[in-house]
Amino acid sequence: MNPEKTSANATLSAVLAFGLWGVLPVYWKQLGHLGSDVALAQRVVWTMATVLPLLMLRGEWSGFLRSLRDVRLVGAHAWSAFLLAINWGVFVWAAQHGRIIDCSLGYFINPLLNVLIGSRLLGERLTGLQKLSIFSAACGVLTQLVLVGHFPWIGLLLAGSFALYGLARRQSPLGSLPGLAMETVVGIPVAVVYLLWAQQSSLPIWGTASAHDLLLIIGLGIITTIPLLGFAHGARQLPFALLGVLQFLAPTGQFLVGALMYHEPVGSGALVSFGLIWLGVLLFCGDLWLRKPSKA
Repeated sequence: MNPEKTSANATLSAVLAFGLWGVLPVYWKQLGHLGSDVALAQRVVWTMATVLPLLMLRGEWSGFLRSLRDVRLVGAHAWSAFLLAINWGVFVWAAQHGRIIDCSLGYFINPLLNVLIGSRLLGERLTGLQKLSIFSAACGVLTQLVLVGHFPWIGLLLAGSFALYGLARRQSPLGSLPGLAMETVVGIPVAVVYLLWAQQSSLPIWGTASAHDLLLIIGLGIITTIPLLGFAHGARQLPFALLGVLQFLAPTGQFLVGALMYHEPVGSGALVSFGLIWLGVLLFCGDLWLRKPSKA
C-alpha cells in the first residue's frame, strides 16, 4: 500500500472526526425540544444499534462476545461508561442551553489535562513548554472565575470526564469499536428503563414524531460512531504531533458555532480567558512540533 496515500487517508479521517465533533452542537440544537436526558438515553440505544452490526461486519463479533464473559473487563467498562455518560450528558445539556462556547473551553483544556494526568498518574515527564502550557491554561480558568464572574464548571467537567475516560480506556485491551459496544451494552438497561419511564410520564421520547425528529433520533448512533472510527483510524496512522494539533479543530469549531451561528456572548473577560487558554494550546502544539521525530 502506498504510504503517502495511507497518510492522506488517515489525515482525512482525523479531520472528518474532529470536524464533525466541532459542529455536533448544531445537531443537538435540532433536538432541543427532546430534552437532554431523553436525548442522552436515545443516544445510548441507537449507538448500540449501530455498533453491534458493525462488529459483525468487521468480524469482531465473536471476540466481543468472549469479552462479555470477562467480569473484570465488564466492570472496567462500566466505569468508563459512567464517565462517558457524564461527558455526553453535560455536552448535550450545554449545547441545548446556549452554552456551546463553554463546551469549547473544555475541549481546549482536555489535551493539556491529559498531559497533566500523564505526569501525575502515569509517571510521564513534563517538558518546560508543557509546564508553561498547563500554567497558561490554569490562568485562563482562573480568569473565568475572576473577570467573567462564574466558575467554568461545564468546561472543567467536560475536560475532566473525558480525560478520565481516556485514562480508563487506556487500561482496556479492547479497541475503539468493541470498547464503545461494551459501554453501550453496560448502559443500555439504564437507558431503556429511563425511556420506558419517560414514556409512561408522557414525555416526548420521539420528539414531535415527525419524520425530521425520527431521522435525527435514529441518526444519533451514526453521528456518535463515525467520528470515533475516523479518530481511531487517524490515531493508528498519524504522528502524535499531527494528531495533537488536529484535535483542536473540534473546540475551534464549537467556539465558532457558538459565537457566530448562535450569537452566544463573548465578553472581554471571556476573551482574556480564552486568550490564555489559546496561548497554552500554542505552547502545547509548539512542544509537539519540536519533539516530532526527524526523518532519516
